[in-house]
Amino acid sequence: MKHFLERIRQIVNFLRINPKEAAFIRHNEKLWQDHRSNPEEGEILLEANPMASSIISFSYLANVLARRHRASITAFLLKEKNSRSWLTDRGLFRLYRSFNADRFVYVHLSSSQMEDRDRLFESLYPMLKTKRDVEDLQADGVWFGDLLYDSYLMACRKPTIDLEDEDFRHALRDALGYHVFWRDYLATGRVKAVILSHCVYYEYAVLLRHAVQRDIPVYQSNASHVYHLSRERLWAYDDFYDYPERFAMLSAEEQERGLWMAEERLQRRFSGEVGVDMHYSTMSAYTRPNGQRIIPESPRIKILIATHCFFDSPHPYGVNLFPDFYEWLVFLGNISERTDYDWYIKTHPDFLPGNKEILGELIRRYPKFTLIPSDSSHLQLIQEGINFALTVYGTIGFEYAALGVPVIHASLCNPQIRYGFNIHPRTVQEYENILLNLHDQKLDIDIRQVLEYYYMAFLHNSDDWLFPDFRRFLQEVGGYYGQMGPESYRAFMESFTPERHKRIFEGLDEFVSSGEYRFHYSGNGELQ
Repeated sequence: MKHFLERIRQIVNFLRINPKEAAFIRHNEKLWQDHRSNPEEGEILLEANPMASSIISFSYLANVLARRHRASITAFLLKEKNSRSWLTDRGLFRLYRSFNADRFVYVHLSSSQMEDRDRLFESLYPMLKTKRDVEDLQADGVWFGDLLYDSYLMACRKPTIDLEDEDFRHALRDALGYHVFWRDYLATGRVKAVILSHCVYYEYAVLLRHAVQRDIPVYQSNASHVYHLSRERLWAYDDFYDYPERFAMLSAEEQERGLWMAEERLQRRFSGEVGVDMHYSTMSAYTRPNGQRIIPESPRIKILIATHCFFDSPHPYGVNLFPDFYEWLVFLGNISERTDYDWYIKTHPDFLPGNKEILGELIRRYPKFTLIPSDSSHLQLIQEGINFALTVYGTIGFEYAALGVPVIHASLCNPQIRYGFNIHPRTVQEYENILLNLHDQKLDIDIRQVLEYYYMAFLHNSDDWLFPDFRRFLQEVGGYYGQMGPESYRAFMESFTPERHKRIFEGLDEFVSSGEYRFHYSGNGELQ
């Protein structure tokens, strides 16, 4: 009896909704009730995820799209339904129903779909001989190999693909299950638009790839950005391809003001200030030199390899020179054995567990690699003679350029690609030739280009489309990860006004109508 009562208490506590969520639900039910009378001529397909700030952004975009397409709102869950789903998903359903989601779909395969998935697996798996084969993988004309690659690395905490790994075979079968489900779901022709939180990982983005193949508009939305994705633009956050043209369209006065602002922000970043235009940052990599030398003096060329997390999506912008970060470091290790350079590796201080062990294995394998402390100051490293920095697509590309150090990228999909202040080899062979002949590399860094890039990347577009001051909002809710919790609902409702609500809705509606790639929000509800 005691055990039974304890179980009842657990269920009651589980069902009890958070007061901030309850207030947000009541707010929505009043706010969006006039949008419920749309005649249904299809559906807006909306990802149901529990991240609070994303839910707020979804509530606006879903209703804008539903009104424009005269459609209902269907939310989908990235899992199969089970006997406890009514209990575990109850709170999420209440949140989504509050802004007019009237139907919920689980990614659940029928028996015939399972057979189709298995047939695809049996035909595709034997064709995979290399990691590039995985990257290039398609089914029914829909490319998803990069998504499979990234999901496998992250879910299994593996640094690279192992084609013989049972976990990889399971990931491939799982990805094909999502492929079959969404292929068949979209074939009905009812879906008018799709809203997602991510453009990487197959759990999210296989739907994206299928939708754009059918010319169904897809939107990636969160509390700071909204992107419209298409066949031509499969990833969010790659508006860096447009920076030079957009900057050229600005008035001369705004250009000069933007360059001044960028210079001021970079100075703050290099002074050691934490979080300058990096909401997720918890410490600075540009602290003052501590007086104790980090790298020994030598007449040799000194290279810094700025590593990436092995598990964290190598393909957020597209395909790089190497299929993953592990293969990149193996390539550099082999190059190191053919050169008379000093090679240094620096990691981020907050890498996921497991990275250090993998790096340790690589350093033992390639003895010319030297691991330096992750909290080493970049200012001190440059002062001590770093000549070149290597990255795939990291922020060091503009940071070291601003400090006069050439950076060589291992990707043509890096955010600095449209500018000449870094070195951008186009092929692995060109990359190898550059690395073997660093004595011949000359790069005149135009600091004005660096400042232009910084302004366009971090300052030109407002993050404040949903909250009046996004940076302050993050501080109020406990930082970048705090926005995932119910404090976001409190912060949103405290800043809510009917006038701001109208500006957000009309600004999004104008954005959807424009067909633009990014919601270039000026802070007053107008597209820039």
